[in-house]
Amino acid sequence: MTESNDINRQISETIAGRVRVGDDLIVAGWQDYLKQFLARLKPYMAKGRMVTFQHLLPDEKAFFENLMNTVTVPDHAVSLYLPPSVRYQMLVSNHEPHARVTQDHDPDNSPDAGILLASGSEGFEVILNALFAFAPSLPAVDVYDHGQLIGGYTYNRIDDCPEALSELMRTHL
Repeated sequence: MTESNDINRQISETIAGRVRVGDDLIVAGWQDYLKQFLARLKPYMAKGRMVTFQHLLPDEKAFFENLMNTVTVPDHAVSLYLPPSVRYQMLVSNHEPHARVTQDHDPDNSPDAGILLASGSEGFEVILNALFAFAPSLPAVDVYDHGQLIGGYTYNRIDDCPEALSELMRTHL
């Protein structure tokens, strides 16, 4: 089998494993979670700009700066970079003294370089969710519209994903 066929098979299997035909309560719930998250951060976002959190680790700051130089956010859209260290703080509560650190929740051994969320509407009815995953996973961008997954894009390398984001934002937002 050629490398292209292997990649196509992997993409098909990824999509088949994540998406069911028609309305899906899991997809709708996930978009609702993202919508609530963006709504809480709305006062800190500005149309046409990508924002992030105040304190980033050095590699997260470099990645964010690369995103800022690569991705053009449409004038009517908002965009937020969620670095692994902030996600870790959100997922592992300081209130639990014996919270278990797993690879997915360890800022020193993150499976990705972060997440980019973008929306073109005040109500966050359409949300673009980019995950900058490290191998063996694939970087991916999912687009949700009113509780449905309307687009799923995967990339071979993390560097390919930011390069495509400007066009995906113009298309979907």
